[in-house]
Amino acid sequence: MKHRYYGTNMIAVATNPEHRAAASEFFELFKIAWEFYRSGEEYDAVICCGIIPSDIRASLVLVYASDELSFDREHQLRVLQQDHSRELPSYRRWRLPVYGGLASIICNGKRHDAIAGKTKYSIATEIKVGAQSFIRIGYDLFAEVRHLLFKGQPARFAHVPVIEIHITIVRNILVEHQIPFEEVPPVPAGYNFIVCLTHDVDHFAIRNHKCDHTMLGFLYRASIGSMWELLCGKKSLRQVARNWLAILSLPLIYLRILPDFWSKLERYLELDHASTFFIVPKKGEAGTTAGGARLARRAVRYDLSQLQTSLNEILAHRGEIGVHGIDAWRDTAEARKEREQIQALTHNPEVGVRMHWLFFDSESAGKLDEAGFLYDSTVGYNETVGYRAGTTQAFRPFGTKRLLELPLHIMDTALFYPAHLNLSPKQAMMRVNDMVDNMRQFGGLLMVNWHDRSIAPERLWDDFYAELVEKLESAGVWFCTAAEAARWFRRRREVTFGTNGSEAALASGRSEAGLPGLRIRSYHGEQRSQSCAAKDRPTDPSFSEVLLDGAKEIARAI
Repeated sequence: MKHRYYGTNMIAVATNPEHRAAASEFFELFKIAWEFYRSGEEYDAVICCGIIPSDIRASLVLVYASDELSFDREHQLRVLQQDHSRELPSYRRWRLPVYGGLASIICNGKRHDAIAGKTKYSIATEIKVGAQSFIRIGYDLFAEVRHLLFKGQPARFAHVPVIEIHITIVRNILVEHQIPFEEVPPVPAGYNFIVCLTHDVDHFAIRNHKCDHTMLGFLYRASIGSMWELLCGKKSLRQVARNWLAILSLPLIYLRILPDFWSKLERYLELDHASTFFIVPKKGEAGTTAGGARLARRAVRYDLSQLQTSLNEILAHRGEIGVHGIDAWRDTAEARKEREQIQALTHNPEVGVRMHWLFFDSESAGKLDEAGFLYDSTVGYNETVGYRAGTTQAFRPFGTKRLLELPLHIMDTALFYPAHLNLSPKQAMMRVNDMVDNMRQFGGLLMVNWHDRSIAPERLWDDFYAELVEKLESAGVWFCTAAEAARWFRRRREVTFGTNGSEAALASGRSEAGLPGLRIRSYHGEQRSQSCAAKDRPTDPSFSEVLLDGAKEIARAI
């Protein structure tokens, strides 16, 4: 169902051909009315990246480039290349990683930053040319977007949602220059943001493991490792006792006298509001690494028949089962085979995927798309938490037709493993709190991965997980499966803008069953503002909001 929102304002983009795809995806994340620049047309604002048309008819022009342009020479602007590997430029409270070129822009011999305020770098300056305002910014916006969505950012900048900051910069400039526009934010009606609680099923039952690497690791971490974590303040005495009792219970578990303490899928259904479980479809298959090696430790010891009771329970509770892929990331035929194995189990025509061990490369998205997956949720970090693609939102990887990427943001092993962040529960919650604050500000989707055995001995990360879920409950979030999140973002992407009629009005069909509605925010341009975030309320005279919510739709003029 297409949803068309009619307004009268338009923003144009002039950029080099190689960045047109990045520009298009940027404006799916910053969902406003826009088009590629057409000569002779009149616009409210024009965003130029690398090129500046000579006949621009707009009151506001944003000029992005790290190299010197003829425009700079014409208006006596000095463009000084900066080494941003030493110190990052900033935007308000954020440090802003820049992955391409970065330049300071100096006007009349003075450093004046039009967008960042107090910063070492004057990465932007504003000049007046007749009735037009030009803001010259010292990096290429769409080159940055392309880098983030295609290559991602290093772990040292994982905490920075860079694309959301770029969106905020553009939004604030438009508002502060009184440019009227409408936006469909990544915020579902009635909620502050979206949360998906997901679980990679890597082991399922400890009785599947005897004298292998997994069992030896369990025995060490549950015994000596637990005692060390007690001394370090990372486990309580009660948790250490639970681990030692688990070790003593192993003979009775192998004799099937006691239940297997790693079989916890049903427990997640009690803790979660909605659950997505990623299941490996092939027992004993290690798959192939990028270098052609086969790592035996990557193979799982369970098969689908062993999980049948738990999977039926998941489906009965409207949970979701996706593919925890082995070779799907590197081979289209294998991807299709893995999808069909899970599809036969669930009888669901739409199946998502997350790769085991987060294996992925530059061609994976295209192969998963061709294999028919609804979404992928592999783009994340093994070693830390944060925003590998620089965004809190679902996006469509370059070169794909339908697949959406739901980036992975928080993973249990990244928080607690000694080889990764190695945080205490208190430190981990502080890190999570920062990400929740980001979500409140930017909206979008927080993707959480808690492995199947992580609420059981020897990890015992169940108390932390329960506290995390409770914290998210109080944040006013929409809990949903990953498939539901993908459908919501796809519905948002289907909203189009037009220019029919002088007064803005809303036309929509009924919302998809079970999905919250969309919001449309209107910035009137009637007064200047220092902060878009402060304007996010219907009582502001220069801001109003309409809900595109099917039967509950509030239809009123903006």
